[in-house]
Amino acid sequence: MFASFVILLFCWVSVSHSAPAPCENLLRPVENLSFQHVKGSWALVSVSAADPKYLEKLKSGNSGSGFFANYTDTAEISFTRISGDGESCQYMQTNITLDGSGFRDPQLNITMTLLHSSCVDCIVVQLEEIPGKPLRLYLFSRRREVDANEMEEFKAQAKCLNMSEHHVMDPTTALCPHAISGNAAASTEASTTA
Repeated sequence: MFASFVILLFCWVSVSHSAPAPCENLLRPVENLSFQHVKGSWALVSVSAADPKYLEKLKSGNSGSGFFANYTDTAEISFTRISGDGESCQYMQTNITLDGSGFRDPQLNITMTLLHSSCVDCIVVQLEEIPGKPLRLYLFSRRREVDANEMEEFKAQAKCLNMSEHHVMDPTTALCPHAISGNAAASTEASTTA
């Protein structure tokens, strides 16, 4: 009788400590995030969005990348989003601050949370305007494309966030340079203020 009780107790304890749900694991924020985690240039590999119209707009472009820089000793970081469309390059620079597991852009009122990924040279960025309502999920890498398992993980993360289909960028298209020349900066500035 005592042996049956011990076995029953052991089974109950093992069931009560079962593994967390798959989405909990897939959507775990990166801990102890620092500028060193993101410093430099990243190629946009894939993106998912809550609004499918965003993906349609993205599909018209050829390439995308991001560049993180810290030119001062402050917590403020410069992030430049770079998109290529045919022969032209468009640059959108904003200043962001480290905030827990991601970044906050007070100017645009958005939060970017970095999620864990099995891809060692990738960052997965969840973008939100309102807490708890993700707008987009981005997969950036130091490489132009990732392997099938890494892509499946990204798709699963997007599914957990109820995102639409994802779009994969063309890895054969040249990326725009992350440094803006004087003339390009002037034309970009003019186009963003118009």
